[in-house]
Amino acid sequence: MIKRFLIISFLVVLGNFSFAHNYYFSFAEVEYNDFCGCFESSITVTTHDFEQVLRKNNLLNKNLETSLNDNKLKQNIVTLINEGFQITMQNRNVEFRLEGNEIGLNGLTTFYLSSNPIDLSEQILFTYSLLMNEFPEEQNKLTFIFRGQKTTMNFIANQFTHSIKLEK
Repeated sequence: MIKRFLIISFLVVLGNFSFAHNYYFSFAEVEYNDFCGCFESSITVTTHDFEQVLRKNNLLNKNLETSLNDNKLKQNIVTLINEGFQITMQNRNVEFRLEGNEIGLNGLTTFYLSSNPIDLSEQILFTYSLLMNEFPEEQNKLTFIFRGQKTTMNFIANQFTHSIKLEK
């Protein structure tokens, strides 16, 4: 009886650790497309972390994969992304819209976004605090591509903004 209790207790504890992880991350790639005069972006997050934030905000009841046909959920996802991922130029935030998404078997979800046409200014402020309110150890990485040149920035809780100056 005690042996069975210990085995069950061990399995329960092991099960709890199997869903925990020490690393919280998100990756974004943003490119300014001269042809459309707009920003195009992909943001990759850990699916279960993103689901946890959606559930905490009462935006998701099931899992993300089976719920993404819900237009209200899609709008809530765009709102959440626009709050935690911002590009600011001349004191105006660029608004992104969801173009599509991909949920991988590797536990990652990628959201594809684009903006309306916008005039590019020389100074761009990037704010990338997505999921940091829920996961203070979140580390986000952004690669900005402009005319073939790449700039990579790292974002953590105490430094979630970066500014770059473009050479047009």
